[in-house]
Amino acid sequence: MKYYSMLENVKEQSKNARYSYTVVVNLYASQDDAEEYINRNVRVNSDEKLDKEELAQRAANVVHGLIESREEFQSYDQVQVVGITFANAYDSELK
Repeated sequence: MKYYSMLENVKEQSKNARYSYTVVVNLYASQDDAEEYINRNVRVNSDEKLDKEELAQRAANVVHGLIESREEFQSYDQVQVVGITFANAYDSELK
């Protein structure tokens, strides 16, 4: 994974964490006979460099929390993660 220096808006959102990752999580949702694919952008911040497996797990955990708590997902019969794409990786110490 290639790291980039942090932009100012990323620094603000990262809460002083050294690393900030942007991950796109693709969800499959079904309600009655209707099927839908939903993308959610997730930012994962860490003081340690994350490997792909850990980053994917953390992003999936964030989305699982959204599915469990957000009203928009309550009307679906089924919601599951079907894809994870690593979009950006930032390092605050990279110049």
